[in-house]
Formats: sequence, structure tokens, C-alpha cells
Amino acid sequence: MTGSGGPTESGGPAVREPVPHTMELTRRKPRAEIAGRGVLQVNLNWSVASEADLDLGCMVLTRDGIGTAVQPLGATFGDLHVWPYVSLDHDDRTGGTSEGETLRVNLEHRRQFAKLLVYVYVYEGAADFRTLGGIVTVLAPAGTWRIHLDDSPAGATSCAIALLTPGRDSLVLRREVRWFTAQQWAWNQQLIDQAYGFGFDWQPGVKPPL
Repeated sequence: MTGSGGPTESGGPAVREPVPHTMELTRRKPRAEIAGRGVLQVNLNWSVASEADLDLGCMVLTRDGIGTAVQPLGATFGDLHVWPYVSLDHDDRTGGTSEGETLRVNLEHRRQFAKLLVYVYVYEGAADFRTLGGIVTVLAPAGTWRIHLDDSPAGATSCAIALLTPGRDSLVLRREVRWFTAQQWAWNQQLIDQAYGFGFDWQPGVKPPL
């Protein structure tokens, strides 16, 4: 006996995979929980018309007090599979690549982190961020979050973008978008470090010519 209207072996309905949600992180809604395993990606893109060199970086501190900064300056690009479990793909010096710059965090080691701070600074080519059209996209297995860097005050040369701290079984992502202006007595990274208490020893550095 055969029935009608039910799925058959050859014609059943397709199973749809859940689509990760996309969410804007704003001043009113600045927080998200990043659960799951795999790799967390933080991408920075900005306007090619600006011809500015922006550097995306990440300050890393583990629960045992060991820390470092992953950033283009000093060619400290990190490593995803060994300490510090954070890596930067490359240094985009003009905003000319469609991919921008991307940090990756190994979520398999999330319990070792005390805090991670994602930041960006102007290396050269722009007085501040006001015309750069910076957008940060955080992509994880559980979803996608965007942070717009569109409220820069005049003269701001760096920005603390987002802070990641341990949750119960996750990393808590919090939008910061806190602006800083380099001084003669303190570089961009030093000012950000002082504000967030990493306590690193910063040394001057320059990039090799293209």
C-alpha cells in the first residue's frame, strides 16, 4: 500500500543548515557572546581612496600573565596554532586589497586568555579616521558582528575597537570604539595599553620600504 504527500527517498525536502546571524554592535547594544569552537576572524577594511596605511593589531594576555601584541609593526604576526594562538594575515599598506587585514583567534584555546584587545592605528597617510570609512567584521562559527569606525574625533590616530574576555563557556565580545591621539611622550599603542592595563614595554619601530 502506498501513501501520498509524504517525502520519498528520491524527493524529500532539502534540509537547510542554520544561517549564522549578523548583528551590528553599537553603543546601545555593544555586547555579544561568542560560543563554540573553531576560529574567530576579525577583519578590518577601509577606503582605498584614502591611500592610508592602517595597522590592525591585538594585545593578548593569558591567565598566567604572559602577554604580547600581534601587529604589522615589528612584523609580529603571531601564530594560530602555537602561542599566542592569534595571527595576523598580512600588512595592507593602502587599503587596496579587497580583503583588508584579518586577525584570527584560535577558539580551542579560549580558556587560556585573560583578555584580548583588538585595536587599529594610522601608521601613515591620514591625519585621523574621519574619512577612512573603517568597518570591522567579526566572524565566528555562531555568527557575524559588525563595528563601524565612523565617529572619530578630529586628530584621533588610533582606536581600541573591541575587548574579548572569558565567559562561562565562551568569549564575551564588547564593542569599545575608544579613540586616542598619539603624543610626543606616548605612541598609539602605549596609550591604548595604559587605558586597558596590559603593562607591555613598547619600543619604537619602523616598517621596511615597499
